[in-house]
Amino acid sequence: MLTPDHETACCHARAVDAINRSCHCLPLDARQRRAHVAQGSRGEGLEGLLTDRAGLYAGTAVFLSLAHYRQMVKLVGAIAESTASASYQAAISARDPGIDLSCQRESSGLLMGFDFHISPEGPRLIEINTNAGAAFLAKQFADLGAGCLSDAEERPDFTEVRLDRLLEMMFISEWSKLRPGERLRTLAIVDDDPTGQYLYPDMLLAAELLSTRGIHTIIADPSALTYREGKLCHGDVVIDMVYNRLTDFKLAEPENRVLRQAYVENAAVVSPSPRHHALYADKRNLALLGGGNLAAGAVSADLRAMIPLTRAVAAMDPEAGWKARKSMFFKPSGGYGSRAAYRGDKLTRQVWQRILEGDYVAQTTIPPASRGLLLEGMPAELKFDLRLYAYAGEPLFPVARMYSGQTTNFRTPGGGLAPVVLV
Repeated sequence: MLTPDHETACCHARAVDAINRSCHCLPLDARQRRAHVAQGSRGEGLEGLLTDRAGLYAGTAVFLSLAHYRQMVKLVGAIAESTASASYQAAISARDPGIDLSCQRESSGLLMGFDFHISPEGPRLIEINTNAGAAFLAKQFADLGAGCLSDAEERPDFTEVRLDRLLEMMFISEWSKLRPGERLRTLAIVDDDPTGQYLYPDMLLAAELLSTRGIHTIIADPSALTYREGKLCHGDVVIDMVYNRLTDFKLAEPENRVLRQAYVENAAVVSPSPRHHALYADKRNLALLGGGNLAAGAVSADLRAMIPLTRAVAAMDPEAGWKARKSMFFKPSGGYGSRAAYRGDKLTRQVWQRILEGDYVAQTTIPPASRGLLLEGMPAELKFDLRLYAYAGEPLFPVARMYSGQTTNFRTPGGGLAPVVLV
């Protein structure tokens, strides 16, 4: 474990938001963190790939209260229950009749990412992602997470050994739900031009972990897959399971035709799948999950406050929406990575018209919290969000993403993936 030289007395002396803003403790050297990850891998060339991605690792850790972490965990479990309910699935089917929710319905969806902003009132769920990346790049430092808790507290176990086991068993569990009694032999991590992806090192680490556990794992572009005699193949290798990192969430693009056929015909286990995205990650879902008592799948009233008010723009009066825009954030319902997302206070009439013509949601703006750090010896502040990785409603571990600008970007000096320290 890479342990920074730090004094943790501040952890118990002030409110968490004050510690995050003004305490420059827990400095982390991004170069050392990259070297630590590379040294723990058997793969050649990883260190160079990480060096080329200088914005991956932040220069400090982020503090989170244990009470807020527990609230996040509770909401994740409640959402898993809601998405499994018949009323919620009926609402999704009515909204998206092109999605067959019965396809591989026993599966849960690998590596869900629940993204939160921490407001003065507590954590607020901004969005859910079904192909949440970077877990394999962040797990090495997650065991900082309980370092400031007293011995009287029940400490979450974020040690890398345990997380490796949880991540391995997540894949095994997802496979076994659809292929009970059968052994998972081969797995493909699939993305467009994977070697060109910024998070390609994350895929390499995932492949290495699974391969060392006896699961033959390859990384492939979907164009390299074929479908022959009812089997999904990569060359001569039959693929049992696909860890899907594509952002074509419905597998509707022509280049993903082979993968879609294997999914629809249940020739290979595909996860996350179009079903998982429809149930979890479509931005319109937060309008249901955070809706009133009559909304299908709405979580309980005590948890509902953690979901910012979210509405379909199509259901809003255009002029009323324009007048209220400054308090809202606008996202395409099937969007990802903050693409084509807009802060309401920055909107022009021209962009507003595009939003009205598109399939957008409006979400009450919850500003991100800030974390103070030293950049080249000078005090600075960066924004951060918190991602809680989860599987089947159970938490894996949290990570923070520090940045400047409108959204997370892995391009900010001092920003990137930050361990989360529970206090």
